[in-house]
Amino acid sequence: MPERIILDVGCGTNRSYPFRPNVPINCYPIFMDIEVPVEELRRWDWVVADAQYLPFRDSCLDGIIASHVIEHLDNPLQFLTECRRALKKGGFAKIKTPNFMSRNAYLDPSHKYIFNFFRLWKLIRISGLIPHFPPPNLGNLIPKRVRLIIKLVLLILSDELIVLCEKR
Repeated sequence: MPERIILDVGCGTNRSYPFRPNVPINCYPIFMDIEVPVEELRRWDWVVADAQYLPFRDSCLDGIIASHVIEHLDNPLQFLTECRRALKKGGFAKIKTPNFMSRNAYLDPSHKYIFNFFRLWKLIRISGLIPHFPPPNLGNLIPKRVRLIIKLVLLILSDELIVLCEKR
């Protein structure tokens, strides 16, 4: 069975910021950033490109991981739409970004957008992807409605938003 192809967007090149890969070990990784990586990282497959214009065919990727990328983009919706285009049916995109309640959202002057749960959910839905926010690990002795309220409160107060987006 062929390996899953996972694109790691904005993983760092050890030039402007450190290389921090986010891909799982059971896949074929492709790393992408806006600058050329240092020599010792070029043994991997690299693409130098803008995340808003993914240079891949339609429906060719099994997954896309973008950790702390979307808040730096001029057009986050265009990036999410490109993710949908490049993903295979059943593929996923994992998006991480600082939550609006986090001090980290405001410290970096290169952040063009600050997201909360509702804004990010809406943007993902508009792009045509299906968002899945990981549920907190709550006991099933708590009534379902109470668990939903706790989940929403935790999503609002969390330091970082992590969402899995699915292409159907």
